[in-house]
Amino acid sequence: MASTTTGMTPEQAQAALRTLLEGPAMSPPAGVIPNFHNPPNLNVFVTLTITLCVAFGTLAVLLRMYTKVFILRALAWEDYVIVLAWLLQIGETIPSGIVTRYGGGTHMWNVQLQTFFRMLYWINISAVVYGFVVFFIKLSILLQYLRIFAPTRKGNMFIYVGVHLCIWTNLVFYLTETVFEIAICTPREKIWNPLMTTGHCFSVDVTFQATGVFNVISDFAILILPMPCVWRLRLPLKKKILMTTIFATGLFACITSILRTYYTWKIVQSPDISYNMVPMGMWTYAELSTGIVISCLPVIPKFFQHIGPKVSSALTLRSKSTKESGHESASATPSDKVRAEKLKLPSFKHTFASVVSSTEKDDDHEMYSQQSLPKGEYVQLHEETAIPRRDATRELIRMPTAKLAATRDDLERGYGRF
Repeated sequence: MASTTTGMTPEQAQAALRTLLEGPAMSPPAGVIPNFHNPPNLNVFVTLTITLCVAFGTLAVLLRMYTKVFILRALAWEDYVIVLAWLLQIGETIPSGIVTRYGGGTHMWNVQLQTFFRMLYWINISAVVYGFVVFFIKLSILLQYLRIFAPTRKGNMFIYVGVHLCIWTNLVFYLTETVFEIAICTPREKIWNPLMTTGHCFSVDVTFQATGVFNVISDFAILILPMPCVWRLRLPLKKKILMTTIFATGLFACITSILRTYYTWKIVQSPDISYNMVPMGMWTYAELSTGIVISCLPVIPKFFQHIGPKVSSALTLRSKSTKESGHESASATPSDKVRAEKLKLPSFKHTFASVVSSTEKDDDHEMYSQQSLPKGEYVQLHEETAIPRRDATRELIRMPTAKLAATRDDLERGYGRF
């Protein structure tokens, strides 16, 4: 690459490099003029997707933790793990949002090269965090399987061995994938600076494809694993179908994983990285949020069973009170209304307190009569189970020109590894 700057003075080489950095990240199609100021993009879809996915995941985690802390009064390891996964997912929105700011969802010919470099940096950060989030979501689900179906090794050897095999396989894979994302280039700056002619990088294509395929396989394995145990339980058919439906919601996670893998392959086949990265990212968010919701589903029904009777009783009493008040108002004199209101208020309070008290007593008996159960069992299922820096452009220009590829052809040949 040094030959491209032969015969240039240092000032000329720096001017050529500045022109390259301020130009488009990829040559535009024939007849297309680059638009750096207000290009068409997918920002609205990205914002909507991230907002909805985080909202659903947050709601599911809050309902789960409220149920486990205040209703069941029993926290387990999987609860702490899913909270950690949820926090990491929220943290992952930061690099994802910055990717959008630096041209994510915009065609590369409408993104300046210097801006594209910053986007590559934050894409790498997002990929590193992704491995942790996915692993902890799957770990939470698998730990629930252990607690529900095999609290001891002798309880169900098939599910016990299967869950442990899934846990360790996922741990090894995602740990390897995360280390690979961190050390994919030497030096690391080459990850977001393809102009560097020193150092080397492994192919990002291999990581994307391997991660997508492994996600699909592991998702289906986790989906199928508990099904034989559910159908061997001595339960009415309706309850078996209900439990199977709850676990089968994992099929949607498998679908999102397949779609994410599809868009991963599109990135590999197309040089328009900045645009094709966003559809893959949106399906990634759908995959993560679906996993969090699925992890919380076995617990959430207990929240509605607990709160439903109380809400129903309160609404019924309010409706009766309104009807009685309207009937008396139509037939009573003003003095009678005053006397009736004075008598009715304490009566209503007494009735409401009695109903709520009896409701709470019934709920408490239902929820907390399981204190004698072994610690490893699910109480709620007892009825059913036995940077880069801002001055990066200035710093690039100060680098020795022998270390940089200063032509459009050399640069675009360097994109092959993304």
